[in-house]
Amino acid sequence: MTVIVGCLVAWRVSTEVIGSPQPVLAPTGVLLSVTVTAYSTVVQAVQQTIAVLVGLAAALGFVQVFGTNAATMAILVAVALVVSRTVGIPWQNTQAPITALLVFALGREYGMARLLDIVVGALVGATLILMIPPRHVGRAAKDMADLADDLADLCSDLAEGVRQPWTAHQAQKWLARARRMSARLRSAHESAERATESLRFTMHRERTRQRLRRIMQAVLCLEHACHQMRGVARALADLAAGVRGLPGQRETGDFPEVFADLLDGIGQAYACFEQLLVAPGGGVDLVRLRGIVAEGERLERAARMEMAKIDPHSPLWTLYGALLDDCVQLRYEVDPDDGPHREAIPPRAREQADWLTSRRRR
Repeated sequence: MTVIVGCLVAWRVSTEVIGSPQPVLAPTGVLLSVTVTAYSTVVQAVQQTIAVLVGLAAALGFVQVFGTNAATMAILVAVALVVSRTVGIPWQNTQAPITALLVFALGREYGMARLLDIVVGALVGATLILMIPPRHVGRAAKDMADLADDLADLCSDLAEGVRQPWTAHQAQKWLARARRMSARLRSAHESAERATESLRFTMHRERTRQRLRRIMQAVLCLEHACHQMRGVARALADLAAGVRGLPGQRETGDFPEVFADLLDGIGQAYACFEQLLVAPGGGVDLVRLRGIVAEGERLERAARMEMAKIDPHSPLWTLYGALLDDCVQLRYEVDPDDGPHREAIPPRAREQADWLTSRRRR
């Protein structure tokens, strides 16, 4: 919508204020300048203007000295490209050689009109995007919440799957899902980076900055969690496949129940974390998360006791140890009080959770 309004404004300015004979170039300047954030729009507008200036100057100079012929045209394009890179214009911006070619073909008058209209379009686009900046913080929070939800679903599916014998084929599917989350993580990273950039050159409240800091902590939390989930899925796949001396899928029915309980609890923890990302005032979710984390610590102690029954020289002991370590780390990442990403928890949720906890104690 901002782009459409910008095109209309640029057309009116070009026709009624400067009397351009070709006002369509002004909306073109808007389209070439406006991007996803105010900061990148301003940068793009400046680059477009510089590129048109470079192309105009190159064309006027070459035509004046060498005239118009095929050799001049080829040299002109080369010079425009070289000068564009020299002054720091990105390689994908080809406005300099395009402007040079158009001036080369249509004459100096066209070049001046193109410069003026492009400048008008760039200024209009940059002004509008500064006045009505797109908001990316909410989108970044939703992307983080979706990724946390995927993690929670995978943990729950793993917990359900290992409560009964599973096959190597099933384990490979789990591993593929864990790997796909890495692609989702890259997308979430990009969303968070756009949100960070969207606050530059815009008027924003302190609360928005604080929310963005929480989102960036959530990014780190989920990045580490995705890595640990791949470790869990890999361990289960190795156990079912019977590699490295492991017994294979014939023994998966003897998998300790406590690990299934651990995975189920981790899934519930990340489901709570997802709710805290989309509903910052979720005191009830924080209370529940604290309870799940405490139960996770108890289950981890039970898992260690289970491992004590296994021969330390057995490949199973090593695999269960790695699996337990991954589960401990997954639980630790979302620990709202002692974990490394406490800043991802909204202060309002903490206030509500503390009030609910104190009320229950009365």
